[in-house]
Amino acid sequence: MKTRVISGIVIVLMLLVTLVMGGYVTAGVLFFVSLIAYHELARALSFSNTDGTISVLELLGILAIVFLYGATVISGGNMMFYVLAVMLLFFGEAAVFVFTYPKHSANQLIFSVFSFIYAPMMLSFIYLLRIRENGNYFAWIPFVAWVCDTCAYFAGRAFGKHKLCPVLSPKKTIEGAIGGCLGSLVVGIIFGYVYATTANTAITLTESMISFGIITIVSSIFSQVGDLIASGIKRDHDIKDYGNLIPGHGGIMDRFDSVIFITPLIFFMATFLIK
Repeated sequence: MKTRVISGIVIVLMLLVTLVMGGYVTAGVLFFVSLIAYHELARALSFSNTDGTISVLELLGILAIVFLYGATVISGGNMMFYVLAVMLLFFGEAAVFVFTYPKHSANQLIFSVFSFIYAPMMLSFIYLLRIRENGNYFAWIPFVAWVCDTCAYFAGRAFGKHKLCPVLSPKKTIEGAIGGCLGSLVVGIIFGYVYATTANTAITLTESMISFGIITIVSSIFSQVGDLIASGIKRDHDIKDYGNLIPGHGGIMDRFDSVIFITPLIFFMATFLIK
């Protein structure tokens, strides 16, 4: 537990520096975190080499990550490059599959593209949140997933009786999930108050509190789905953790799975709800 707490404090401090600094610092940190997360998924989903070295499929994914972040930073977040990155990766992986057949399986092709979308692409939306107007506020919203996890844990321990997904995650309960959503909602409303009263914005206090409340409660629901998806992948491939980079927590995907999953959702909800 001590190791886990110390690691958690270090993560929060690094996160603080990353999001406060913004710009190239935020993009650079997210880029390296994306590379690690992609490699963790490559090992979990078996499209890396069995000896642990980088396969050609994984290498193409790494090149796609370089392209995505480079194009995003240079263009200021032009979404066209997101579509282009996925298409280039898919065509590249398909060509490798065809011309090296049967060295690589169709599942490996699918998993490599899936992993690119799941981790690097979805994670990059934190940078998109950071570069928008008042981005120093918005970049923090995805981490409501951690608030949800914490509230769900304590609510589940206090009131949990009905299993949420008994086969996939036996300890999670419906009561815990509701507690996580309610805790996130409260934090969202408070965040909306802080945003309306401290940010340079014309939004009214009521609009801000309602908008952020909607964003956080919807995000909390999907953050729990994201956590279960990551757990399901581990169960399917009989692994305990995605990695051991973070002592007491596992790998990047173990610690940031729910955050990664909801970041694009938050970006689009913020775009439509908060002008």
